[in-house]
Amino acid sequence: MTGGTTGLPKAAVLTHFNVVSNAEQCKQWLGGEMPGIGNIGILPLFHSFAHTVVMNTTVEIGGWMMLFATPPSQDELCELIERLPCSEGLVYAGAEILFIKLAELRHLKRRYPGVMGKLRLCISSAGPLHKQVRDAFIENTGGRIVEAYGLSEASPAVSAGNLFGDSPVGVIGMPFPGTEWGIFHADDFSKGPICLGNPEDASFGIENTGEICIHGPQLMKGYLNQPEETADALIEYNGKIWLLTGDIGFMNEAGTVEIRDRKKQLIKYKGFSIFPKEVEELLMKHTDILEVAVSGLPHDEYGEVIKAWVSIRDDSDLSPRSIKEWANENMAHYKVPQHIAIIGDLPKNVIGKVQRRALQINDPIWKEKYGETK
Repeated sequence: MTGGTTGLPKAAVLTHFNVVSNAEQCKQWLGGEMPGIGNIGILPLFHSFAHTVVMNTTVEIGGWMMLFATPPSQDELCELIERLPCSEGLVYAGAEILFIKLAELRHLKRRYPGVMGKLRLCISSAGPLHKQVRDAFIENTGGRIVEAYGLSEASPAVSAGNLFGDSPVGVIGMPFPGTEWGIFHADDFSKGPICLGNPEDASFGIENTGEICIHGPQLMKGYLNQPEETADALIEYNGKIWLLTGDIGFMNEAGTVEIRDRKKQLIKYKGFSIFPKEVEELLMKHTDILEVAVSGLPHDEYGEVIKAWVSIRDDSDLSPRSIKEWANENMAHYKVPQHIAIIGDLPKNVIGKVQRRALQINDPIWKEKYGETK
């Protein structure tokens, strides 16, 4: 099933060829077989991310899995990591929230010194990895972490950063072996690509933003019993079938891609086009803010206004008013949220991906305009 971040989930039909190909691609990205390496399996294996990145890839590389019936506490996880022989290191994959928890475990170094350096191959997906989280995680665990990109329709792995070299924050790396990607016109795929990554192509950079589209052996056959949606998602161009991901981004000269946001979640405020991810990243620079979700709410005069749902540190005295004051001093005026709510935990799916849509459709302003939304 797809994540349903902009509507109801859809059933993506994946073949054995798709999932085996994707596991082989992950293996090649890791550098081949890695006998003796462990993979921490906190995520449920019925989800495509865990199914491929935790289970199938571990089998491909000759490793072993550490599986849990229910997610352990951070102390329980650290105790296990410290106790188990992990001479070849550990793979740890999941959403940013998993790495936030280890980054924020203040007694980790003192109580669990044996954890240091064992988390050698960490992969953050299902959303952005913020710089302060990455830096704190590396400092606290001695681990190595990169961003990855995927979606259910692609079995799901598409790309990842460089585990063995430089991997800048905000960059989702290079496509896996056998995978191609390109930036196409977001308003009309038939216009052709903006950038396919050719060295002679001058269409690199943020000014050449469009929809990220991918081609490869891991692409689904289609959506189950939804031919119209399938036809909109899988389109032929120049003899190849491309998946329109719904993600907006641009390509750098190195061939790497940076995601700006979901196409359907763009906020239109007073004529400005605002990506929620940009606002979230700016607010995350406040040291007392742990997590942020941003979405647009309807407004009769402005079209939409921005609302931010914020999770703060337990010892913080931040208020919606103080956050807005900080935002006014540190952000462009049109990106400052008109509404701010401080909540405990942001709603997430089974792999830890923040569900903006759930916050949006349950907001009183949204309900007043549209009523109950599924």
